[in-house]
Amino acid sequence: MKKILLTLMFVSFLNANSQNPVQEFNFNGNLNSADNTISFLGAPVYVNDRVGTARGAIRLTNKALQVVVGDLQQANKPRTISIWVKFNAVNIPNYIVGYGTAANAQYFGLVQQASAGGNSEVVLSGWGSGNDVVTSAPLLKETWYMYSITYDGNVSKIYRNGELLKSAEGISRSTKGYILNLGKLNATTSINADIDDLKLYNVAMTDEQVMEAYNSSKPASAASAEPKSAVSTAKKVTILPASPANKSVPGETNKVMRNVEVFSQGKKIIGVNASNIGELPEGTYLIKVSN
Repeated sequence: MKKILLTLMFVSFLNANSQNPVQEFNFNGNLNSADNTISFLGAPVYVNDRVGTARGAIRLTNKALQVVVGDLQQANKPRTISIWVKFNAVNIPNYIVGYGTAANAQYFGLVQQASAGGNSEVVLSGWGSGNDVVTSAPLLKETWYMYSITYDGNVSKIYRNGELLKSAEGISRSTKGYILNLGKLNATTSINADIDDLKLYNVAMTDEQVMEAYNSSKPASAASAEPKSAVSTAKKVTILPASPANKSVPGETNKVMRNVEVFSQGKKIIGVNASNIGELPEGTYLIKVSN
């Protein structure tokens, strides 16, 4: 009986800690890991993070940083990398994060390609034909996004803001290397972005875990301000009546708050809501309004 209880306790412990990163970098005024055991090499510019905290994120402008991480998963072992990014330029490739060797299937990283017509390819790079996972999604400049890339030994996935963008099965990875780079793909540097909260896991997080990680780390203002601004912006696109009575008033709890979602070519545009709909490039969109 004691053996069964201990086994159950052990399994419960593993489940409870499966989302704990093996390394994380918060970039709060320094390049050290959260446990102060390792540090990125380089001299970044510190900027406000996604919640407005001074010196809470780093800005990389055609500059790369690197760190040796002994916990990086090798070969085809499961893994997850998550990172917050705000692009200051979308007309260039942004080599966000990656590690490994410039050889077939021996690399694992995240690339946001240059935007064309408002859309941009997001790439889970594995190096070599057939080893990349590629999808296209709308991209906004100066907007914070949380990216997660996962691999469970068979299935590779790309997420943005907690939502699955692309999944691919049957890609065999032979990742090899312990140097983690920001802003660099092999020997080429290309990035103009702000970076915050990089986390490395030795498990492939589930869809639910990725969404939970996003919801628990997104700015609190994003959750509360989005419905409030939806009404006033909706008047601009003539979705809702333009009556001042529909505006949210601080302290009122009996008003119906609406959520605005925007779709392009059948895909939901991640990161776009009523507060920034005016930043979309010219085009035809499907707009969904719900309570």
